Amino acid sequence: MSGTPADEPVGVSNRISDGVFFHAVVMGRDIQVTLPAQIRPALTGLPRPAAVFTGRDVQVDALLAGLSPEGAGGPVLVSAVAGMAGVGKTELVVQTAHRALRKPGWFPGGVLFVDMFGYDAARRLSAADALLGWLQAIGIPGEHIPASVQDRARLWRSVLDAYTSQDRRLLLIVDNAATEDQVTPLLPTDPEIPVLVTSRHTLDIDASLHDLNVLDTGPAVHLIREVIAQRRGADDPRLHAPDQQQAMTDLAGLCAGLPLALRVVAALLADRSLLRPAALADRLRDDQARLDGLSRQQVAVRAAFDLSYRNLAGEQALLYRLLPVNPGPDVATDGAAALTGLPAARVAVLLEDLHRAHLVDEPAADRWRMHDLIRLHAATQPVASPDETPTARQRLFTHYLDTTSTANTHLVPTGPTDTTRFPSRQDALRWLDAEHANLVSVCANAPTHDLPHITTSLVFALARFLSFRRHFTDWITIATLAREIFQQLGDRHGEGRAWNSLGLALRQVRRFDDAITAHTNARDIFHQLGDRHGEGQALNNLGLALAEAGRLDEARVCWEQAVAAFAETGDTHAATLIRTLLDELES
Repeated sequence: MSGTPADEPVGVSNRISDGVFFHAVVMGRDIQVTLPAQIRPALTGLPRPAAVFTGRDVQVDALLAGLSPEGAGGPVLVSAVAGMAGVGKTELVVQTAHRALRKPGWFPGGVLFVDMFGYDAARRLSAADALLGWLQAIGIPGEHIPASVQDRARLWRSVLDAYTSQDRRLLLIVDNAATEDQVTPLLPTDPEIPVLVTSRHTLDIDASLHDLNVLDTGPAVHLIREVIAQRRGADDPRLHAPDQQQAMTDLAGLCAGLPLALRVVAALLADRSLLRPAALADRLRDDQARLDGLSRQQVAVRAAFDLSYRNLAGEQALLYRLLPVNPGPDVATDGAAALTGLPAARVAVLLEDLHRAHLVDEPAADRWRMHDLIRLHAATQPVASPDETPTARQRLFTHYLDTTSTANTHLVPTGPTDTTRFPSRQDALRWLDAEHANLVSVCANAPTHDLPHITTSLVFALARFLSFRRHFTDWITIATLAREIFQQLGDRHGEGRAWNSLGLALRQVRRFDDAITAHTNARDIFHQLGDRHGEGQALNNLGLALAEAGRLDEARVCWEQAVAAFAETGDTHAATLIRTLLDELES
């Protein structure tokens, strides 16, 4: 039997002096119970608020505005706080609830709290389990509680009606839910009873959404300091030693503003009065050991992330494991598709799944980024096969190289333009601007994974873009890297090209002597190889550097030699341009 006949009374109640009288007929059972006039936090397990709580005033005020019985537009029925594991969702709601309970007249009926353990398969509660716990906690005898979730929900809502009809407004808190099914049966129909929900996912429960992010550096450092002061006293010498203040900031950075990690660090420092922040920071700088170092007794950052990972399906888990392979700060959807080898449309859905789970965020449209500690966690997950990561890296780096080469055709004044990927020059520049940091990171990263050809090819494909956008420092860095790779490989022709590219970048930052050296090296290599056209290019560039340095006579000699080299190879266009330069110099 799944419901109550329409003619059976539900939620009939009368006021009595020391409680809420509840009378209902549910599934043929006549229930008459006196419920507590006020449900105390301890009755349903509302945690105590942490003694130190900082950096969340705006979020607390926003939640309180929704709970206020006299707020603008009336109270909000459901407020959902979502965020990554360890970001402090539960603490925010607990702090808010305790403040709301202290406000006269807001919640005379008290509060009901339940931890759904949504991400822990061993302890996860169903909605039926939560309803059973709540109904028993407020005094409904077990024999009167139906078996099905639908009937328990009906009984629950009739109980809530009894409280509101006697002006005993309640606050409900559903903590740590993973799915809509865990939450929906618990929600009241009466808008006078607000609900606070926390989840690592953005749940579709028609709620007012509150996304919770990590703490900025100032509040993060303040949290560490306040925990130490609260447990060790405000006169703890580490709080005042000048040489330890930067270490506090370093610790906040190593925790990447994640409150769970910050509280672990603060507790470790509070445990040992002689443990200096600088020593702890040094210990946590090792990426391979950081997650394990962020643990204390039963509290561990890795364990919190493990629960989120275990709730991912196959392709979601694959994408989660592979995202750290991208060496830059974020990745576009098409880059993530290259990583996985899956169709872009499918990867877009998977990225949205991870975003709802707060395992990635979206700093710009269709660009995705992992929190630093989540990135470390994802990178340490066991792979499905030994070649999973290397194959994904080669796919991604090849994608970056091929797309950069295509974009570069829009920047070359002569030669054909490839419009298959980018219809216009603006489109090509837009992509290059968005991927700039990734492309430079790939250049630096590829040689360490036996992909030096990616670096050398990408350096030359990027040169025009870096020059156009005046990213000269990056150009110098990656051109130097390419030169070193060619030297190690014994590729003299490639080394000459790299010296030439490096010299152009050096000249742009007015390091003329270094540019002259670079172009001289390029000229000598091409001369030794008998590459007259390459020698002509190096001579032309050497002349430009000499002219900038004020050595005009030497520049004239180089340009005359360059004209001869280009004439020999049939490059009349280049020869004509340099003759024009010589004529201007003479005049």
